[in-house]
Amino acid sequence: MKYIIVCASLAVTSSFTSCVNDYDEITQDMAILQENDPRVWATTMSIGELISMYDRIDSLYVFGKDDTLRYHAPLDQATGTIKNAYYTVNRGDVEYPIVGAEYVDGRLKLPIEYKGKKFTIYREEGANKDLFTLNPIEAPQDIYIKGRVISSDTASNIYKYFVLEDLNTRQALKVSIDAGSLSGIFPLGQVVAVKCNGLIMGRYAQMPQLGVYSFRNDDKTRYEPGRIPYSLVYDHFQRIGLPDKNKVVPSEFASISELMDALSLPNGVQDSTWYGRLIKIKNVKFTWKNDRDADLKTEFVSLRRSIEDTKNVTAHQLSPVFAPSTYDINRRYNVGYPMSREIADAGGNTIYVSTSEYAHFAETFIPKKESVGDVTAILGWYCDNKNYAGKIQLTLRSLDDLEGFEYYSGARRYAEGERPQ
Repeated sequence: MKYIIVCASLAVTSSFTSCVNDYDEITQDMAILQENDPRVWATTMSIGELISMYDRIDSLYVFGKDDTLRYHAPLDQATGTIKNAYYTVNRGDVEYPIVGAEYVDGRLKLPIEYKGKKFTIYREEGANKDLFTLNPIEAPQDIYIKGRVISSDTASNIYKYFVLEDLNTRQALKVSIDAGSLSGIFPLGQVVAVKCNGLIMGRYAQMPQLGVYSFRNDDKTRYEPGRIPYSLVYDHFQRIGLPDKNKVVPSEFASISELMDALSLPNGVQDSTWYGRLIKIKNVKFTWKNDRDADLKTEFVSLRRSIEDTKNVTAHQLSPVFAPSTYDINRRYNVGYPMSREIADAGGNTIYVSTSEYAHFAETFIPKKESVGDVTAILGWYCDNKNYAGKIQLTLRSLDDLEGFEYYSGARRYAEGERPQ
């Protein structure tokens, strides 16, 4: 039923796609351009350069390649408002006033005018200010990046985004677009050019992504990177040449230990340039634990059956499948956070495979404990609260990303009259 609801929603919001990967004709504006076509946008910076220039914290904002703006927003403790906000340029000490600055409930809004451009910086401040950020991409000249799509949403484990890998440096970037079935437009292996001006570089749970301004006001109130409306895709994206999935090659690691060594910098900081990249870890096995070190059960129990038998609404989440339901009985909807399953290498080093409950393989049994194989996945990072340690998340594009494993086959228990998924 949940897939029917999702498909119905997509049919309304995304006229260019359908739930069976049968796509409507696209406009000429999104036609594929050949590499030698003069209309192809020339790359002005790499994906890594874009991230390093616009993914700034500690009050830094970069305007193009030349000017670094540093804003100052002193908080009047007596009134809880900003008083005499200003910004400086580069290392200069000239103070340019910021008119209309606001600071409300730990959120910062700074309207800035510079070199004829008007834009607004939105930030979460306080202890978690570097976890969710929104930095506008503006410059005197247009900024273009180019990369190859290394993700695929055909198995529904990736939703409303694709990952772009730089053609030269291989650094990757998550690109969020408010449309489903993006693989119909941006398939695996497709080269894509992006015009970045007018978009934002933001962090979602500390991981950089390209999107637009967004303010969340449900159970969590904050500024965060939002999805680019599909109506803006024609202005900001070009598809170049035919997709070639054979050129999508993961970086291989002999073990989890070798991966962690690659991520570790000499100063003890994790190398974030690996975030978003496609990797393959060889010779690992599923430990049958989740990310809270709880042991998985040996049979699948549906949410409804679990509630009937135990009155426990989360006991079913220890079923040995990739992603049991996250239905919240009080809210009466699926919370939708990914479910984690631990994998380990021969040395006992561990990492987590995180799967959406909306993935086509969500209720597929995971591989047997003793089964050893290779895992290919998008390398992600998640840290939404500094009171807790962040963690690496591996996202499978489909079950084809698991090689050599033998899957478990166990009992499944459903409530009376309940139809298996």
